[in-house]
Amino acid sequence: MKLSNILRAAFALLAISLSAATAAPNEDRPNIVIIFADDLDADEIGCTADEIHTWATPSGAKRVVGKGLKAGSSQVYTPAIDSLAENGMMFTRFYVNATVCSSSRYCLLTGRLATAGPEIQLDYEPGTHARLEWRPGMFRAETNLPKTLQGLGYRTAIIGKWHNIPQNVKLPKRVKADHQANATYEHTSSVDEKLKRHYAAHKKFLSDGFGWDVVDRMEWGNSIVNLDWQCEGALKFIEETDDQPFFLYCALPVPHGQYSFGYNDISTYDDRVSSNGILDYVPDVLPSVEDVYRRVEEQGAPRENAMATRMDDYVDAVLKKLDEKGIRENTIVIFTSDHGSRGKNSVNQGGAKVPMIVSWPAKVEAGSECDSLIGSIDISATLVDLAGGELPGDMSQHNDSFGPQLLGDPEPTDWRESLLIEAGNSKGVVTRQWSYIANRVPPETAKAMKERPGEVYWTGLDHHNYQNDKMYPNFWDADQLYDLEKDIYEMENLAGNPEYAGVLKMMKGELSEVLKELPFAFGEFTR
Repeated sequence: MKLSNILRAAFALLAISLSAATAAPNEDRPNIVIIFADDLDADEIGCTADEIHTWATPSGAKRVVGKGLKAGSSQVYTPAIDSLAENGMMFTRFYVNATVCSSSRYCLLTGRLATAGPEIQLDYEPGTHARLEWRPGMFRAETNLPKTLQGLGYRTAIIGKWHNIPQNVKLPKRVKADHQANATYEHTSSVDEKLKRHYAAHKKFLSDGFGWDVVDRMEWGNSIVNLDWQCEGALKFIEETDDQPFFLYCALPVPHGQYSFGYNDISTYDDRVSSNGILDYVPDVLPSVEDVYRRVEEQGAPRENAMATRMDDYVDAVLKKLDEKGIRENTIVIFTSDHGSRGKNSVNQGGAKVPMIVSWPAKVEAGSECDSLIGSIDISATLVDLAGGELPGDMSQHNDSFGPQLLGDPEPTDWRESLLIEAGNSKGVVTRQWSYIANRVPPETAKAMKERPGEVYWTGLDHHNYQNDKMYPNFWDADQLYDLEKDIYEMENLAGNPEYAGVLKMMKGELSEVLKELPFAFGEFTR
């Protein structure tokens, strides 16, 4: 199919009116804040750190199965994040529908499954096999959450990490050496002009037609981390929004791996340094590094986990600003992550199942829990529902609103029984009890895997496997079936056990059914 035809078809599908049902008056509509951490495992925040039979964390694997690759200390101090759970609802069966930065963020902001993204159709013919990778980018023509909320009268802002610029967009390329996470003042000064040109071009692009009224304090991919500067931008947006409800999306750049990694050493950051080059002032909205270390040590947590508290201070500052303006009661605050690290770029539990906390003091029961099977694609549907609107048709094909559960009602009788997860050449489907993983590769990848055994992974790459082959003993099996009630760490593959043939058939059927909604082929499941 020609590129022009693909784009016409995609945009015809996506150019659905953003008009929504008559919304409630401004004063009745909730403000919305999403705080989206990066690579966060459940053992990296206090309220879920020891829930080792609910989330398959690195430290939990060490305690449960005796092998905790990537496991650090689960002693962390995150009182603000913990308070969200104490005063809100914890979702214990929440999954991201794709397990790397770009695709997870796409699912969150569009409500669509990742391989439904039109950008992927530029590289793969519909009906053929498509590898997901770090895709899809987002086109201006696509409907999305900020655009839909704008149509309901919301003021919108994005602060932090962006990882969804389409690959065919001609913008200055990010030079990794220029964008060091904890760059020195001297290094950043030497590349200051390049950083500022790069930042300005990307900001101009994202500010036009994507639904953001404010684009501020951004990191374009994995770039220079400055939480003070980013938090300052979030507080400024809240302070300046008075006459309308708002949607604030805070895409945190941390922890992006374990706290013990060098780029999470808070003592090495210089607050004059940013992804927009050298600042002409020093932001001063978060406690000092010395104060963070003092509190961490008082709580008995190791200094290497100080980034947890630094991140928590960001959350605390946002909550205090909401309190200061007297709007905390009617503000929905969501805290979750783009994926976990134990299974990143796979469809395993450790990568796909992460905590999600939703606090809305005016409406949500404090200390409550929800065990409905919910995906990141459902967040858009839920927020638009709670804002009094309706999703555009192309944003409502794959998702459901969990608004009833959030407000304390029973799970709807027609709620989904399974959920799709995607990564690379792998697809998984989960139910309350079972996880089925299918690895299917095109012929060229199968050939490479045979020629270089143990080096080319199911992703089709010889890198970006994040040690999954070392953490999951059945990694190389094309078909995997796990009983999540007994084996959340996915140690025993039941796919070849005759006793579970019926369950395997059922789960394969679930996968075939959900793939009918997507444009690409996947092994025998779409024939």
